[in-house]
Amino acid sequence: MSVGTPRSETFVQDLRDLVGDDAVVADADGLGRYAADTYWKALAAQASGSPLGLPDVAVLPADEAGVAGVLRFANERGLPVVPRGGGSGSQGGAVPVGGGILLDLTRLDRIVEVDEESLTVTAEAGVNGEVLERALNERGLMLPHYPASVDLATVGGYVAARGSGVLSTRYGKIEDLVLSLRVALADGTVIETVGVPRHAVGPELTQLFVGSEGTLGVVTRASLQLAPLPAARRFEAVSFASVPEGIATVRSIIARGLRPSVVRMYDEVATRTSLGPVVEQELEGVCTVFCFEGEPAVADAEAETLLALARERGAVVLDGKLGETWWKRRYEFYKPPHHPQLPAIWGTIEAVAPYARIYDVYRAVKEAVEAPYAEHGLALKVHFSHWYPWGTMMYGRFIVPDGGPEAIDLHDRIWADAVQAMLGAGGVMNDHHGVGLKLAPYMRAQHGPALDVLRRIKEVLDPNRIMNPGKLDL
Repeated sequence: MSVGTPRSETFVQDLRDLVGDDAVVADADGLGRYAADTYWKALAAQASGSPLGLPDVAVLPADEAGVAGVLRFANERGLPVVPRGGGSGSQGGAVPVGGGILLDLTRLDRIVEVDEESLTVTAEAGVNGEVLERALNERGLMLPHYPASVDLATVGGYVAARGSGVLSTRYGKIEDLVLSLRVALADGTVIETVGVPRHAVGPELTQLFVGSEGTLGVVTRASLQLAPLPAARRFEAVSFASVPEGIATVRSIIARGLRPSVVRMYDEVATRTSLGPVVEQELEGVCTVFCFEGEPAVADAEAETLLALARERGAVVLDGKLGETWWKRRYEFYKPPHHPQLPAIWGTIEAVAPYARIYDVYRAVKEAVEAPYAEHGLALKVHFSHWYPWGTMMYGRFIVPDGGPEAIDLHDRIWADAVQAMLGAGGVMNDHHGVGLKLAPYMRAQHGPALDVLRRIKEVLDPNRIMNPGKLDL
């Protein structure tokens, strides 16, 4: 495909006839807004005037029929289609590296139904997370997801990137909250998966599209599990003597059946340089914030059990108000002045592993990037924020103050070394941020021959390979 060809007047007018004049963007300034999500390489390239990719045209359909029509239009012509929600992704999943059509889903913004009896909500893909949460809270309900990107992210993005939020230890990630989906396929066919996730009428197709990042189809609508707003939230904070001691203690409380909604464990560096500045306290050690929620008596019983176990293991119990402050300021970690700005290099080295291997993964990543890149001023701040019965994840934010003229190469080398280290130690290279462009080169190392199964599925659903090319290494 010639990048210039689709922008002919006839092409643009055909799209306008299909979805309406106001739903098509073809001017340079308008298209420039779609050059990057929050992926560092895309932002750096955009700032340098050489974006990683630009769409030939952007389309903002108002409904599912419009999405299906645009896909049929593109499929007949072999044009790439890149779905985009709020643009909050950190992996380059919405960067249009192949040109073509940028499918902006933000006009699909209806909350279709709130079923208070079944505790479910059905919402279109473009519904903003913050807007949805306010609407649910007015009814005494919540979608217990709460990602750091809630002000930008959309329902479709939650699903497409297989995301998570701060309450995941109790309620699960988005794949645990999704009940069913409506999806527009590459040829414009719209399918709806079985309305509940627990059934025996064949494989569960919903999960095929969760985490597929628009490479297999476009999520147009999702039904999600809700929860009542808790009657009480109790926050506690504990300082452990070491990361292994903290991991062992949290593993123990989860094994005993306690289900905190929040477990945020900061290693020594992150405690001092990340948590401390945001809560405006001088902190040392491995500080961990807990939240227990639900009926007051239950939350109190779980919290007291946790504190007793922590004391038995030699942990120092801190003032629970630290946890309350963290909750109120939890999104500030990702905004200036706590979030870096260009010309700095930054990224989240994220890995997940069983309890038996997670400390090895943590240590391997630190050894791979701290000393080798110390000459560049690299700082690595790690916290553990999503906990499961079988394991947990590490969220390692690295920052290089100024990468200089070799910033792109330096960024890529840091990532290559980190991924090799985490895979070599028995970890999985991502817990909840998706793959996009950033991790696509490592999908073969992660999946092995199973990647070919995903590619065969892609070939059937998208034989003309129009759906979000370059992502997921499909």
